[in-house]
Amino acid sequence: MFEHSRKAILLGLGALELTREKVESFVDELVKRGEASAKEKAGLVDELLKAAEEEEKKAMEKISSALREVISELGLATKGDLQAIERRLERIERRLTGEKTDASE
Repeated sequence: MFEHSRKAILLGLGALELTREKVESFVDELVKRGEASAKEKAGLVDELLKAAEEEEKKAMEKISSALREVISELGLATKGDLQAIERRLERIERRLTGEKTDASE
């Protein structure tokens, strides 16, 4: 019975950020219903928090990957692209400023 509840909560976690208090409250409810023992509480809380963290990390990786793909498909400039252009522009400006200074002397 506990395994069924555990799977249900893990499915519901996804990318949700859970606080320790919320997980402890959920586990307390499992203990009250007899689906987990009081001895298991601490380990179960840690296990659920770790699982939630892992699921959140996986979701963020998938989202980041999908965003990179969309940016690439749309041909949008990335932050790195813009920084490279900015550095190049600064070099050009320095050259032009240097040329004007040399020409005025």
